[in-house]
Amino acid sequence: MDAPSQAKLQEMWDHHEIRQLLATYCHGCDRADEVEMASTYAAQSWDDHGPRKMDGRQFSIETVAESAETTRVVSHLLGQSLIRVSGNEAGSETYFQATVIYPGRDSGPDTLNHLGGRYVDTLLREAGGWRIAKRVCVREWSISHALERDWL
Repeated sequence: MDAPSQAKLQEMWDHHEIRQLLATYCHGCDRADEVEMASTYAAQSWDDHGPRKMDGRQFSIETVAESAETTRVVSHLLGQSLIRVSGNEAGSETYFQATVIYPGRDSGPDTLNHLGGRYVDTLLREAGGWRIAKRVCVREWSISHALERDWL
């Protein structure tokens, strides 16, 4: 295989691995699996999720702990990603929608929060795979509803 073909093949593989990494992050977050979620961050990482800004692995610990105490459902849906790879570094911007259900209080209805935005990531190839070195969560819209009943 010639060098340009090898480079294209590597780029396709890198894109696949980065998309898998993004899905793994969401799976860990949605399933309250702190170990899985933390595994997506580089050893030296930073996550800026608005009110919560900290080391990525610490972000995983605190996010999963809070979620386990305050939510009934956390569910992410990823949209398209624009990924640019340059050697052992990459940048990506990925659209997401997240749905979170909070239990009702004092016999009140549950609350459904739905939000959308983008994960703007700087990634590093580390320990044989891609990891998130820096993440900025850009929230673009959100809406909340009282869940009076389940449509089913």
